[in-house]
Amino acid sequence: MFEGAPFRLNEYISSKRFLAITCAMTCTDKPPPEFADRFHDVRQMLEEFNNHYAENYIPSWLNCLDESMSSWLDKYCHSFMNVPRKPHENGNEYHSIADGDDGHPVMWRIKLQEGKDCPKDLSGKWAFPSKFEGTSSTGCKFTKTSTLMCEMKEPIHGTCKIVSMDSGFCVMVGILHLHDLGVGPSRQNLKAPAPPAASSPRPPL
Repeated sequence: MFEGAPFRLNEYISSKRFLAITCAMTCTDKPPPEFADRFHDVRQMLEEFNNHYAENYIPSWLNCLDESMSSWLDKYCHSFMNVPRKPHENGNEYHSIADGDDGHPVMWRIKLQEGKDCPKDLSGKWAFPSKFEGTSSTGCKFTKTSTLMCEMKEPIHGTCKIVSMDSGFCVMVGILHLHDLGVGPSRQNLKAPAPPAASSPRPPL
């Protein structure tokens, strides 16, 4: 039977003192914006995580893009989602990309799905727009999915490295944008049998 952590700190610090210290800890040194941003306390930490790996880690030729869940028990937490197909279906959903070769399961980029809690500035526009929005240099319009695909793979643009994705990401406009940005051909993870091909009409005799 589980009886708690295998170590005790009671002789060094009380639980009230521990909670007082943790309540004073922050993950950002930036002042809050003028508009309501429910993710302000963690936004800088997530950005620094991505910047650190972009500057110090070189992914292999094969990588995997998928969704991950950060489990929460409180349904009132910001950006709470229920994803029944996941082992831990309740909590925050992250899009994550990890190295998929040589036995190096290194997750080198993440993006929190903010959902309905995504903030807007005082003018009513999205507060943190992506550089991959509007129309690309080749005249191809970005969609929400293709924008996400380009953001997640930004550190490997121009490398022709391959990214394995599930069918939710395999949209034509996204594949074309990645091709323009120099990301190698992506292959689909087939989680379900493909639908039977439609039979073509028999040519006339």
